[in-house]
Amino acid sequence: MKLDLFKLPLLKGEISLPEKIDELLAEETGAHIGDGTMNFYKNRDKLKGSYALRGHLIDDKPYYTKLIATLYPKLYDLNPSLRDMPSTGVHGFQKWSDDLVNFKHKILGLPLGRKLNIQIPSLFLTKEDHIRSVIRGIFDTDGMLYLQPKYGGLYPRIEIGTTSPPLALQLNSLLKELNMRSTCYLSKRENKPTWLPLYRISVRGVPMMHKWFDLIEPHNPKHLSKYQYYHDHS
Repeated sequence: MKLDLFKLPLLKGEISLPEKIDELLAEETGAHIGDGTMNFYKNRDKLKGSYALRGHLIDDKPYYTKLIATLYPKLYDLNPSLRDMPSTGVHGFQKWSDDLVNFKHKILGLPLGRKLNIQIPSLFLTKEDHIRSVIRGIFDTDGMLYLQPKYGGLYPRIEIGTTSPPLALQLNSLLKELNMRSTCYLSKRENKPTWLPLYRISVRGVPMMHKWFDLIEPHNPKHLSKYQYYHDHS
């Protein structure tokens, strides 16, 4: 699908912009839904677009180094300056760019500011390859594979957590369309009363785990190493 970049304000040439929807853009959009933040802020007395993508300082650093570091040059001709941010416990990058923020907001339809009601833009829902790619990006940033000792072995549970009710319902519906057995439930965080409730999308059991890794094809090394651990200990 071609993208109408003429809807954008005059481009500043800070980066290149994709001209069509493809699997790479779908995956990167999934990563944004999980780890991304963007808005316009005052910078030297002018409003300037600020984009950031940040994951866990330890768990997600290999994913950023191996995947994010190569994804952004391909999509935006942007070499992200990845760095550790120990004070907040994250690793990632921040970029001042009107072009990037306007593209994601005005062309892709992603919200500015807090992602309380974010969901996958309809642009990515017309092809199964794009759906799988955007789910991959979300899972790699906001998902986890749990291996629970049970029934004399390891019982797998795949979960994606989000504070956005529309995204939770959307993911649950899309996974069912992909013939995955999934459930969606609300997890109240009673030990953190100021935090928003967390919606969990859960896929359970050995057959569904294998299908998930065959269909979604995660890229985050922490998921791949845990999946390999299951193979080695089952």
